[in-house]
Amino acid sequence: MSDPHGHRSRVLAGVVLVGLLITCSVWAGATVGDLTESAYSDQADVRSEPAAYVGDQVVLGGIVVAADPVVIATRASGYGRFTLEDADARLKTGNAPLERGDRVTAFGTLTTESTLAVERALTRDPAETRYMLVVSALGGLWVVGRFVRHWRVDRTTLAFVPRERSRGGRPDDDGPERRGARALEGRADHSATTDGPRTGTHRDQRKRTKGGGEPRA
Repeated sequence: MSDPHGHRSRVLAGVVLVGLLITCSVWAGATVGDLTESAYSDQADVRSEPAAYVGDQVVLGGIVVAADPVVIATRASGYGRFTLEDADARLKTGNAPLERGDRVTAFGTLTTESTLAVERALTRDPAETRYMLVVSALGGLWVVGRFVRHWRVDRTTLAFVPRERSRGGRPDDDGPERRGARALEGRADHSATTDGPRTGTHRDQRKRTKGGGEPRA
């Protein structure tokens, strides 16, 4: 007899581990490369009141909208623009200069309300992001398909249990009640098929006993 509490504990542990994996993946992909930089103000803080951050070290991320000089828009609509001084010289990923459409994250000192003296800049090729998303999606679909194929929900115990395989190799989704009913039906059918010939044999034997020989046709 399986323990439903054990199944529930394993399922809960699996959900927690998957959630931690997804959280760590997203967090690692969003970081600017140095964990200590997360303590600095970012574009969301600076946009609201840029004058208050002049002279402070901040982290600004956005999409390049101009290349000479490098200007980024911290909003998807194209607003919240900042000029990045020495961005190409301080770029740590890739040797090519920044171009329009590149996504960049820059760390440095805000010298004016719209200018950042860059000390470190990071960029990522959009193809790398697409590759990561596609591979992650395919891997997730494969795992879900394997799980659905080999496991099912037992409504009586509210737990995931392995699917049983029928003789044809297909999953048997019937519950224990249905399988018990099929077993009883099979025994009843077996009794019905064996009782008929046995009764006919007894009748022939009685005829031989009364007639003293083989029954006539």
